This record gives sequence, structure tokens and C-alpha cells, in this order.
Amino acid sequence: MLTIDELYGEYADGLQAYANRLTRDPQAAEDLVQEAFIRTLGHLQLLEQLNVHQRRAWLCQTVKRLFLDRWASRAREAAAIAQLSLEAEGYVPPVEPELMTALLARVPESCRQVLEMRYALGMNSTEIGEELGLPPATVRSRLHLAMTRLRAAQDKLF
Repeated sequence: MLTIDELYGEYADGLQAYANRLTRDPQAAEDLVQEAFIRTLGHLQLLEQLNVHQRRAWLCQTVKRLFLDRWASRAREAAAIAQLSLEAEGYVPPVEPELMTALLARVPESCRQVLEMRYALGMNSTEIGEELGLPPATVRSRLHLAMTRLRAAQDKLF
């Protein structure tokens, strides 16, 4: 019966060289080879039926698949990190009600009303203008002024 020790003795050096070429990192290559031999534990009966060349091919294919799995995993992780960083750029932490009241107190009343209609009621500048009898450009100007004042007030508080 074929043992893991026999396989390791016969194929470890060749697999290590192959893994080194794939990874260009001796530590990562060693990890791949070790994991490949761990996987062979479940396939010893299959490997016993193969000839020397087929065994080497099976082991090399296992190392290659492990390498590709790790590479794909790192690519997915990098994409997820990039996506999270993009989402984090637009993240605004929730503001406590008392703090929001203090910030809004620093905004003129006309701008406060426009802010409330835009962000609390979800109205656009045309709808707000019709409601208040103002041109949409004036509404947008007041929104801009209000946001500028809120940012300045927030910067002073923090």
C-alpha cells in the first residue's frame, strides 16, 4: 500500500521547485506543497493505481489549483477592500439629535426650511420653489449655503 511518506520522499523536491516557479515566494511555495500533500491523504487509493508520471501530474495539478484558488481569493479580497473604501468615502456617521439641533441653529431660517423640505420631505428644488414661491435656482443656492454653514459648524464642533 502506498504511504504519504513514500509520496513525499519521491515528489516533494519537484513539487517545491514547481511551486517556487508559480509563487516566486519560498514560504508560499512551501505552504502550497504542504497543503497538496494534505489533500493527497484523501486520495491515496487513487494515487496507488496511477503510474509514476500520472502521480506527478496529479500532484502538480493539485499544487496549481491551490495556487489559482489563492490567487483568485486575493483578487476577490482586493476588490472587496476597494469597494468598501469607496463606500466608506461617502459614509456620513449618524448625528445625535442634540448635535443636529445645535448645528441647524447656525443656519439661517430660510435655509433651514429649504433643508427640511429637501432632506426630510424628499422634495426637489422645483417642488420646493413652487411651495415657497421661489425660483428653483434660489432654492439650490440656499441649499448650498445651508450645507456650507453646516459643514463649517461641524468643523468647529469637532
